Amino acid sequence: MCADVYDAVAALGERRFDVVYTGIGALVWLPELGPWAEVVAALLRPGGVLYLVEIHPMVGAVADDGRTIVEDVLGARYRRWEERDGTYAAPGAQLRHTASYERQHGLGDVLSAVLDAGLVIELFHEHAATDAPWPWAERGSDGLYRLPPEFPSYPLAYSLRARAPAHGAVAP
Repeated sequence: MCADVYDAVAALGERRFDVVYTGIGALVWLPELGPWAEVVAALLRPGGVLYLVEIHPMVGAVADDGRTIVEDVLGARYRRWEERDGTYAAPGAQLRHTASYERQHGLGDVLSAVLDAGLVIELFHEHAATDAPWPWAERGSDGLYRLPPEFPSYPLAYSLRARAPAHGAVAP
């Protein structure tokens, strides 16, 4: 199925799901999280679960040295950047359209969007490791990337599980 994320409910018709998963690096491409969370809630069966794993907004705020904060996280604006040739997913790709736009969404924006859509947050974790490579991160024997020991500690990823209320239940 191929559709704009905001049109997913219409594209999928009456289909509802036990799990909606949003993976690492997805949210920075969305202009607004409220409509995204409403789509997620509409796609879930009663009692269904949203599971979100995402790059922590602090990672997007630091420079290539991994230590210096150079971007806003709260109230961030879109940032334009150019891919030269290739991407992390296809290093040898020849690109015709190289401009990309993304913006960080603060954790409060994510949590508020999910709650405002009527979902009940069951867990929220920040993680010291990620499978996303960064130039300053060290890859461990488990394949995950972590901050070097001499760096100050900050989260690299986060995860959230939220549930759609069961029939007749009212979200708190």
